[in-house]
Amino acid sequence: MKVLVIALLALTATNNATAQVVEEGNVLVDTYYGFPNLYTAAFKSAYANSGIEQNVEIKGLGPVGLRVEYLLTDKVGLGVDLGFNNTQLTFDEATTDAEGDPVTYQYDYKTQKFGVLVTFNYHFIENDNLDFYGVIGAGYGNRSFKFASTDPNYQDEEIKGLIPVASRIGIGLRYFFTDNIGANLGLGFGQGGILNAGLSFKF
Repeated sequence: MKVLVIALLALTATNNATAQVVEEGNVLVDTYYGFPNLYTAAFKSAYANSGIEQNVEIKGLGPVGLRVEYLLTDKVGLGVDLGFNNTQLTFDEATTDAEGDPVTYQYDYKTQKFGVLVTFNYHFIENDNLDFYGVIGAGYGNRSFKFASTDPNYQDEEIKGLIPVASRIGIGLRYFFTDNIGANLGLGFGQGGILNAGLSFKF
């Protein structure tokens, strides 16, 4: 604990002694890719040892997103976070038709979510290259589920999420290699995954 306190004091001292990497009036743009995709992971776990379905294919994208932040002061930023993720499960199932003849039908399950957050960021520690901040955000999130099959007796269906809300709370780190280009790393809960990382740009 003492080592952590000393390290934070040293970083703060460095922050006071050097120029800030971000300051009032800056616009910061982050691209990111997150982990894990919870629905993809859940489907893979559920169908890992299934003996009924054949040709099981599970794929997903994201969480992937774009963040834009405007520095209202040297420490406080207001931003927007756009996030997206999806998962698709397809498999074949062998059965018999009404006449008792063998037949194989394909099933296709999809889910996707798009979210838009308004975020409030507080920048704790900065120096020439490093920006460490906390973030809290809330906004709109729309998740949908689609179910389809080649089975003529199967009724295709689309379901919308009941609560169209998205949120995030966490911490973030940016490290700038040049005056305007860097990398970012985020840790938290909500939109964007538990862990996310990508490129950062400063204007």
